[in-house]
This record gives sequence, C-alpha cells and structure tokens, in this order.
Amino acid sequence: MKRIFSAVSVLMAAACFVFSSCSTDVLIRPVDSLLSPPLYYEEYEDLLEAFNKNVGGDFSFCHPQRGDYRSAIIVEDIDSDSQKEAFIFYKNSADTTNARMHCFDYTDGRWIPDGDFNGYGNGIDSIKLTDMDSDGVSELMVLWSFSGVSSGSIMSLYRAQPIIGEYREISNEACSVCEFVDVNGNGEKEVFFITQSNVSGVSQRSAKVMKLSGDSVALMGEARLDPNISSYTAVKTEKAASDEPMKIYVDALKGEQQMITELVYWDGEKSELCAPFLDAETMSNTVTLRYEPIGCSDMNNDGIIDIPVQSRIFGKGDNALTIDTENIYLTEWKNYRGAGLETAAYTLINYSDGYMVALDESEINTTGIRNYRSQNCWVVYKTNAAGESTGEIYSVLKIFSDRWDEARFSAYIPIVEKEDSVVCVYVTQNGKDRGIDEDFVKSRITKIP
Repeated sequence: MKRIFSAVSVLMAAACFVFSSCSTDVLIRPVDSLLSPPLYYEEYEDLLEAFNKNVGGDFSFCHPQRGDYRSAIIVEDIDSDSQKEAFIFYKNSADTTNARMHCFDYTDGRWIPDGDFNGYGNGIDSIKLTDMDSDGVSELMVLWSFSGVSSGSIMSLYRAQPIIGEYREISNEACSVCEFVDVNGNGEKEVFFITQSNVSGVSQRSAKVMKLSGDSVALMGEARLDPNISSYTAVKTEKAASDEPMKIYVDALKGEQQMITELVYWDGEKSELCAPFLDAETMSNTVTLRYEPIGCSDMNNDGIIDIPVQSRIFGKGDNALTIDTENIYLTEWKNYRGAGLETAAYTLINYSDGYMVALDESEINTTGIRNYRSQNCWVVYKTNAAGESTGEIYSVLKIFSDRWDEARFSAYIPIVEKEDSVVCVYVTQNGKDRGIDEDFVKSRITKIP
C-alpha cells in the first residue's frame, strides 16, 4: 500500500509559541534499538541503502525517548496487506530545528519511498501505533518534542484514507499526556490527552478525548483538571468492571515533591468525561495530595489502582506515629468506587530508604517509630493509650552493599535487596513474645511500589 503523509502545516516558530506542553498501546513489534546504521545492515541493508540514496549521508537518526519504541526505524506490516512498511525518523545534520519522517513501502522486493516530511519538533518523544476502529489498518501517532522542553510535545495523528490507502494527518494537538485508550468500553480506541492553555492570564489544564468520526476525529468530551502542575509522571489504566467504568489515573507533581493523582473516566449515562477530584471553587485537587512523590499502584494485585494519600501527623517525643520532633506521614491507599474514595490499606513510608511498613487500622494509634536518620534506621515500638512506649518490637535498617555481610548481620532478616543496599529487620525479644516472626515482617515491610 502506498502511503503519503501530509507535510507540516505550521511553522516551528508558531508551534513553539502556541504549544506550551506530550509524554507517553502499541500493536506491532519494535525493532532493536538503533545505535548506528551498521546494526541494520544484516537484516535491512536494502532499506538503509534506499534511505541513504534518498536523503544523502549527512544525517543523524532520531530515537524516541519514551514508550515501547526506542528505535529510529520501525518496520512492520501495519495495514494487513502482507507487505511491510517502514518509517525512519532522522534529522539532517545541517538542520537542528526539524526532526523528519521518511516513509517506505516494500513492493516487488524493493523499498519504494512514500515521502519525506518535516516534524513539529527537533526530536521524537514517542511513537504509538494502534488500530483504533478495528479495520485492519493501524493509526500512527507521533509525538514531536523540543530540546529543553521536558513537559510537552506536539501530537500528530495519521490515518489511512479509504480506498486509495494514502495516509494523511487528521489531528495536531499540544499535549502533556497522550495515549490510545478505549475510554467508553466499546472495543475501539480513542485518543486521550491532557492540554494546557492560558485564558486571560489564568493557566488551565483539561483532559480531552477524541474519537474517530468517519475519516477524521471529533472531540468526544473534556474535563477540567488541576492547573497547578509542574509535570506529569505516569499514566495507568484500570479495566472496567460490571459496575465501574474504565478509569485513567495520571500521577502529577505539584512543585518538586508534592504529588497528586488525577482520575478521569467516561460516564456512559451522562455521556461526559469526568474528573471527580477537582474542587470547582478552588480549582485544585487536594483529595489525593501526598508530600512525597509516590505514584499510584495496584498494591494487592486485585486489578484495582490504589492512590496514596498522605496526612501530616505532628508531635514530639514518643507520641504515636511521630518521629521525635519531625513530621511523619500516614499514607492511606485509596480506591475510587461509586462516588467517593475508600481506604484499602495503611502504611508508613520511609521514602529515603525505599520501603514501607503496613499497618492494620487497629494499629494506627498503638504504633510508634523512632527515626535514627544518620544510621538509616527505624525502630518500631508499641504504645499504650497515652502514647507511651510499651517496648520496641523490631527495627528496620538499610545497610549499604559494601557493608552487608550475612554472617555479621545473621540476626537480621533481609527484606528488600537492591544493587546498592539491603533493607533488613531485627526482631526484639519483646516482638517475638508478641508473635512477630520472619513471615510477619516480610508481609508487613515491602519496597515502595
């Protein structure tokens, strides 16, 4: 199938001015990461020869920085016609402003060029391919990036035209997040993305969904999000259940350390996109706030995403859940079900040492911790109703690998082993008398997800 991609229709200068922020489901196999052209000569020598003939030798390859595709060359049959297509991303050495895309069809044993086109940035953030409408032909999404701009890209979506099969650009959007997602559960993929805009000097962020409509795309829905975001760090999805829609979770940093999770889903009854955590009065999401950059995760492998929400607990001395004169955070892992959040688990997180201690709800007011920061050690003890210690039960210690010796630390139970350190636990006699053993500490102390 011969395919021609539309040329860039907007000048780079205008794109840089208008678009302020795309980071990272792919259905085809990636080619091994390209470091230099010779790595491809054995399998794709004829393709590279055709490419060199068309563009000359004065170029460098552009590697996608994120996602499943990290190669500058993608080769696959993406239109189910039993013939391969190839897309090569590169930059002319004399042109530092534009990344480019060169396209080939494999016909009658030869690579036939389909066109060479400018991109919307000087690099490639990521490349995604998926068959949005199950017609056997994959749509191509290219996220063009800019050097020095870490939080945004330009998304171009390309679709094959009916009958003649040529591709054309059907959407061009600035985004901070962009994914193919089956938002409404109808078996077809939509484009989910987050945009940033400035209205009368006020920053705004919105989640949007576009769906295929004939040979183009149409806005399916949008929802306002917290505008006070420095960057987005991860996107996770949760499958729909019998009584729950498919959910999209987006972790976002507010400043350098504080983090929130945005939740977006499609309400089928109302036919609208929903983001339930935004307070309409303050235009802020505080219900998922935490003071350490810990992402949401499926904590117990039940298929449900858990959102960490932290609350500050102040105090001095041996009061329950305090670290001397410092703050400690109680982290509640919450699920969104129905119309609100429900707590699924409680933990105390030692972020700097990379582990967390799980608590039953009944233990929250009867557990204390002393933090010996210089020794990378937490001492866990039990308290009475007045918050006074009734004895230490175990200590958790991070030991760097160059000091770790099993014989020397034979009384310690290794819990989390990393390349540079080992997190281990020593159970006191008081703890043993309370029934705390190796199985107990291994079930309670785990690495941060």
